[in-house]
Amino acid sequence: MLDEIPVPAAAQNVAAVEPKETEVQRALSALANLAGTREVEIDLPILRTKVYVQPVNGSEELRLRTMKASGAAFIKSFNKVIFEHCRFEGVKFEGLEDFQDNLTPPDKALLVYALLDATFSKLPEKMIKCPTCGTSDTHSPEPEALLHKDTISKTWEHKEEYNEYEISSEIVPGFKVVYSMPNETSRIKILEAKENAQMREDLEEYGDVLNAMELFAVYVKRLEITEGDEVHILDNKVEQIIPTMNKMPLELQAKLLEDTTLEEFVEYTPKFYLNIHCSNLACEKPDFKWDKVDPEQDFFLKALSVYN
Repeated sequence: MLDEIPVPAAAQNVAAVEPKETEVQRALSALANLAGTREVEIDLPILRTKVYVQPVNGSEELRLRTMKASGAAFIKSFNKVIFEHCRFEGVKFEGLEDFQDNLTPPDKALLVYALLDATFSKLPEKMIKCPTCGTSDTHSPEPEALLHKDTISKTWEHKEEYNEYEISSEIVPGFKVVYSMPNETSRIKILEAKENAQMREDLEEYGDVLNAMELFAVYVKRLEITEGDEVHILDNKVEQIIPTMNKMPLELQAKLLEDTTLEEFVEYTPKFYLNIHCSNLACEKPDFKWDKVDPEQDFFLKALSVYN
């Protein structure tokens, strides 16, 4: 919404004259009511607070759609849109950077879902194939169809705050990995170190602008490597952790990526899915769960008018 501009002192006595911005604001509010726009309420599992999310307007969508920037800059712009459309209950952030410092993957996933739900009545069309008979059907469900009773598995329950809690795992003797719940700032730093061309390649191969090792590294707080009496501590994700992980022997890489310790953090991530009914009357198992859902990607597919 547009902020009101104070009336100049010379015009304060002219009761019949109001700033044009006020009329625009009232008109937009009226249009929002006519369009049935609404505020979506969501509970965040890590910050443990309630948030009220308002829809994106046309000018914001246009700005996101037409901006030409690096992947990291684009994510920052999108985060700014999220931040400006959220009203947090009992939590106050000093600004966008503070918000990103405290924005974890589980909470962001839910905020993006809420923004999607508040802004659009339908998800982008998707061609979904039945795993039983192979029949492909086009689906364009309402955003709220992604949310189920088991979507949000749990709420942060440790006495330490998420940014203070850590767990460690000794992959092999002398090689310890310390995990923690990541925030959006650490993810952006990884993106800032990547070329756009590499992001596009990883998106095609992994379905994310970060590759498998980088997605794993997001949860790594530090590496501790013991050599005799000396302990090497690597705690810079971009300059130390990711290069070291990329150059490790394949056997160690495999052991690292197979480590289930970090699942304690991953299990907080919401599990969105759609309940699908196959149109083939001869299908033996027509009802199935389709979980290849990414609310952030769905938001951009819809906002940017890109359909698969």
